[in-house]
Amino acid sequence: MFNRLSALLRRPLVSDALWLYAVQGLNYLLPLLLLPYLLRVLTPEAYGAVMLAQSLVGYGAILVDFGFNFTAARDIAAHRQDPAAILRVYWTTVVAKLALFVVASVALSLVVLLVPGLRLRWELFAVSGLLLVGNLAFPVWYLQGMSRLKDVALVQALSKVIVAVLVVTAVHSPDDLVLAAAILASPQLLGAIGARLAGCALAPAGAYWPDATEVRAALASSRHMFASIASTTLYLHTNTLVLGFVAGDRAVGFYSLATRLASALQSLVTPVVQSAFPRAGALFATDPVAAWNRVLDAARWILPAVAAGSLLLAIFAEPLVSLVGGPDYRDAVVVVRIVALLPVCVAAATLVSQLAMVNLEMTAPLFRIYVAVGLLNLLLIVPLTLWGDARGAAVALVIAEFIGPVLMYRAVRRRLPALRASGC
Repeated sequence: MFNRLSALLRRPLVSDALWLYAVQGLNYLLPLLLLPYLLRVLTPEAYGAVMLAQSLVGYGAILVDFGFNFTAARDIAAHRQDPAAILRVYWTTVVAKLALFVVASVALSLVVLLVPGLRLRWELFAVSGLLLVGNLAFPVWYLQGMSRLKDVALVQALSKVIVAVLVVTAVHSPDDLVLAAAILASPQLLGAIGARLAGCALAPAGAYWPDATEVRAALASSRHMFASIASTTLYLHTNTLVLGFVAGDRAVGFYSLATRLASALQSLVTPVVQSAFPRAGALFATDPVAAWNRVLDAARWILPAVAAGSLLLAIFAEPLVSLVGGPDYRDAVVVVRIVALLPVCVAAATLVSQLAMVNLEMTAPLFRIYVAVGLLNLLLIVPLTLWGDARGAAVALVIAEFIGPVLMYRAVRRRLPALRASGC
């Protein structure tokens, strides 16, 4: 048994996943430890205002990403033995993201200036723009494509430690709202700076200047993935914004606390998917049916574990909210119990979409699924929010996240007979 265990631990996928769990445990533990302090210092209204600003800037972050976290990572993984190809993919992606950064910055600035309710707090939205700078500065897609997941985890852990120290030492009351927003928006930027100071290479050696045709081709190849991810904003950032306009910052504070707790649980799947993505791409390229069976095998042990965690989250919602947020957040207990269903739905969607549909180049049907689910959410969010404030927004989110993986699973199942017939 000892020999079998040793052999299992030496497998690259298991080793990478365990390393990521060990380091990312710190990544997720620190924000959770920091959250009680932040919630009490800022109050529900101020915390909700920060989350509202981050939700708006989140639209810009999705534009800057443009799906490259998947498509560029896939392309780099496929050409890992070809330095010239890696250099071309890297710099073409960087130039494309830089152009998108400019577009996103201008668009968000116009929205804030033209909407009176947002213009009054423009400083809050301006400092939240550090999310975009960090997105551009820290190339997770490159490191993931090169299977340097340990570097990603270490850099993220370092940045979370710095953020925690800055929050505790500098944020002491709701008057420090703008400073808190700036610090909370800066993890990726701080991570990139720290990585470069530590001598961690965030780019391949050499330089390459792509022409306009290559940049357009990169954008075109990633457009379906971008559209798929962008459509999720119809039931992620949009829910927060609608809730803020309809029910105010306090309701956003309750909703954000609940979704943060659910996100901490659903993040348990992230190391497995990050470790498996490059290997899944290679297997789907040679034997997609066998690869799909591997995804199903992974789901059989991942989803029950996440479901058990969701059940515990629902059962212990009241003491957990009291511990994390204090008495001012008691109205968030019901919201937590509603969103406790999210981790299972998100885990299923992550396994099917990222491991199977992206590697099968099914980004077009994935986009259609996200659009359909997002439109359904738009139909639900306003009446449900008017009915139940944060509870209504949570119900709309759960419905959207439940339907998504069901449609994804059906899409892959329909694709498999064609793959078998073609001899793939």
